[in-house]
Amino acid sequence: MGPLYGNAGFWRSLRKRKIFMHAPLHRVPAPRTSGSFIPSRIPEPVPAALRHLLAAEPFAGRVRLTCSDWPARAGASHAVAMPVRNEIALLPRALAAIEAAMIEARSETGGAGIAVFVVNDTRDASADCIRDWARDAPCGVALIEAEFDDTIRGAVHSRRLALDCAAALVRPGGALLTSDADSHVAPGWIVRCLAELAAGADLVCEDVRLDERELARLPDSVRRTGEAERTYFEASERLWQVWTAGRIGRFAYRASGASMAVSARAYRAIGGLPLPAIGEDAALCAEILRSGRRAVQLGDAGTRTSARIEGRAAGGCGGELARRARSDDPACDARLLPVYELRKSAERRMHCGLATRERTPPMRLSEIERELGKARRLLAEHEARDA
Repeated sequence: MGPLYGNAGFWRSLRKRKIFMHAPLHRVPAPRTSGSFIPSRIPEPVPAALRHLLAAEPFAGRVRLTCSDWPARAGASHAVAMPVRNEIALLPRALAAIEAAMIEARSETGGAGIAVFVVNDTRDASADCIRDWARDAPCGVALIEAEFDDTIRGAVHSRRLALDCAAALVRPGGALLTSDADSHVAPGWIVRCLAELAAGADLVCEDVRLDERELARLPDSVRRTGEAERTYFEASERLWQVWTAGRIGRFAYRASGASMAVSARAYRAIGGLPLPAIGEDAALCAEILRSGRRAVQLGDAGTRTSARIEGRAAGGCGGELARRARSDDPACDARLLPVYELRKSAERRMHCGLATRERTPPMRLSEIERELGKARRLLAEHEARDA
């Protein structure tokens, strides 16, 4: 157990002083080894719900449970699911944010929540940190420590197991939320997501921003690219609504595992989290829409994710930020289309129902900035005609 995080008094002092942990600025030090990797107790008896999940696909025969803590009661109104792997440097900040959100949710809704953590193949003190936090947490806590087979070792299956556990712990009409251990949500995050689900949404996505302190330490091309992408997404959405008369939904959803919420009923109905090699967040959004259910896109709801360039997940945000940091004209989101192609795509959707295709190769920053100028002119012309 780490000398700092393995101290319950440490957490109590933070709560009294309302201090939130800050992440390192742009690089995370190598995780320190900890005895938490060798379980201090045998996970017996394994709760029936967890045993059932581990005996089913995609986990059957591929997960070795090393330690587990399971709430005494199920039937929570909401649960937050978080995959964790070697995240001791950023995890305290994430836990403090989840705690604040749980407290506000209980105050506003009266509903009891549960936090679910799947700590897989971890050689630092992440599990100890969660266990110490759980002693005074304002919610129930499920902590699953496991070793995954090589074929499923990664954030995708870890999030799937966390969400499956969360689905087993909430009531039938409950809500499942998910975030990342390198991110921190706003105090009102749970309340906002629950309100959207109560209003009829099956899935809530947020356009998550990078942590400003960390972003400031990266080359300017990273910030410039992110801002151009976001602005062009917004312009594309406005043009899409004009060209489709607002009859066929959004141009695109910016789904992020750092901030998503799905109704438990919808999650069970689609068979759980899809399992692509990467991009399970976008895949979940696509499956919800494909099944005829409703998704809602939030703008900035206060969630911030790490701008570190050495990410934990292959193909994840860290790798993309590293590529952008190395390039003067980085490639942008492949869903963004030139204005001409965007209009053609809107027409195909209107008349034939064809889905929008990603662009190969994706536009570069210089192209996005050029197309943004065209989009702004078209929007100005449209507004002038309506004036």
